[in-house]
Amino acid sequence: MIGGNFSETGHTSLIGERPLTVRARPVSGGYRITGRKMFASMIQAADYVLVLVYPDDFTTPTAGMLAMIPPDAEGRRVIANWDTLGMRATRSDSLILEDCWVPDDAVLYRSDDIRPFRNMGANWFWGSYTAVYLGLAGAAYDELREVVSARQPEGYAQSLAWHPDVRRHIAELSADLEAARLITYRSAWLRDNQGPTPEAMTAMFRAKYMVGVAASRITRVALTLGGAHGIFKGSRLEQLFRDGALAEIQPPPSDFCLWNIGLHELNLDPAAAMPPMRPA
Repeated sequence: MIGGNFSETGHTSLIGERPLTVRARPVSGGYRITGRKMFASMIQAADYVLVLVYPDDFTTPTAGMLAMIPPDAEGRRVIANWDTLGMRATRSDSLILEDCWVPDDAVLYRSDDIRPFRNMGANWFWGSYTAVYLGLAGAAYDELREVVSARQPEGYAQSLAWHPDVRRHIAELSADLEAARLITYRSAWLRDNQGPTPEAMTAMFRAKYMVGVAASRITRVALTLGGAHGIFKGSRLEQLFRDGALAEIQPPPSDFCLWNIGLHELNLDPAAAMPPMRPA
């Protein structure tokens, strides 16, 4: 099992460029890696952590290197700081590397420009977030229907499912969920048939945006309709709400998706677009 570890403390998914500060210094037979990586998902169970670092023997600002680091690597330690609103089970703690040695055969990929690799890998990296949150939205929708169908208030002959506001919300969420599902399926189909073309990449941004919005809305409405009975710890609706709140934040976040969709739809060259913030 391999845990991916690409982010750093100074990174934000709102901006596509992510300069690397964790450095890999070439030594005899391998590298010495120093720095701090964020969000080392599954690190408690992973056989290796795959880290993205900057190799010191390159000079281009976009260079990068992928290295596999085992749990017993010299100079590796973990800060158990994953105390978050949702996604608690991923245990995405911080990884500290202090002159951590890895052999040459632990390096899987090196390039003076890591951006094409990121682009080629978008189908599994970004696509996985989209699929996970689509599943979460579907689970919340199913749980909500069960809850309102099962709850029958005292003094009434029918369950909450018969309340007209409940039926209207369920109908709206059904449309949101189906739209998100079909957009996701089409993005996967385009990627399979075209590869990382601008059209396919835009479809993936569109799918992540739609799924993020749908998951966030469905879980929020589900908690609202569940009422005070659903806000206790241990409630399935409460847990789904916490996880759904992260749907629009996980990469690529909603605003970054819209940035890229707008460029494509208006046939603008991304390389010619002004950066969203002034570089240092």
